[in-house]
Amino acid sequence: MNRKGSASLEFFEKRNINKSIPIPLYYQLKEILLEYIKSPYHDGCLPTESELCKQYDISRSTVRQAITELVADGYLERVKGKGTLIVRNK
Repeated sequence: MNRKGSASLEFFEKRNINKSIPIPLYYQLKEILLEYIKSPYHDGCLPTESELCKQYDISRSTVRQAITELVADGYLERVKGKGTLIVRNK
């Protein structure tokens, strides 16, 4: 993940998605992203969709579903040309 600082990169490297359990992949990613949003490690934006796909070996549609739900819940905002921004800490 190129845009992230070392603390942020370490945050995502320490979390895993388990493909062998019956919890949907998008939901597991959503929980990881929510934990990141609520942590002091974030710098105001998320890694790109492609970075998340590569980090967790999941499809872009899975990443988009997780992000879309967090946008709907008011945690994130998509800004064209800037990326997905964290709008608040709940």
